[in-house]
Amino acid sequence: MPKLLRLTTLVSMLFAALPAAQAATYSFSGMMDSGSLIGESFTGLISFDDSALTTLGEEYLGVGSLSMSFLSATWDLFNLETGATAEVKFYEGVFAGLSYSATRGSTGFSTIPGSLDTSDAFVAYTSTIGDGGAGNVIYAPVPEPESYAMFLAGLGLMGLAALRRSRQA
Repeated sequence: MPKLLRLTTLVSMLFAALPAAQAATYSFSGMMDSGSLIGESFTGLISFDDSALTTLGEEYLGVGSLSMSFLSATWDLFNLETGATAEVKFYEGVFAGLSYSATRGSTGFSTIPGSLDTSDAFVAYTSTIGDGGAGNVIYAPVPEPESYAMFLAGLGLMGLAALRRSRQA
């Protein structure tokens, strides 16, 4: 057992020595529930550096990458409206959503973050025929590779411990 304890300690120290994750990634998806595009869905992925997050009050962080599929087209940071920026909003350290306004062709698409969290975040659009509508948006954090590595290391250690116990029995 002391050998397993030493191995566990060594692995823990190695993971503690790794730099803290600086990038955060969220997936998002939803569906339009009003206007001429009712029923149209979208999915996307955003990444940003959260190292400057202070968890005090309302904070906006710039988006490093964004890719979204809507109306059979890919939307990204190159579709931003002139003078607009893509930002994620946090309130007291809680993710509240994405602020993004873009135009592709004659269709405009915007994501509006929530007030305190993502519960009241939504999307809006304007279509080629001049009408508009809105829809819901759901955000989900994407685990960083380091999280998977730590999970697999822990699972491996548990497997080794179980194997050792079965051989001793």
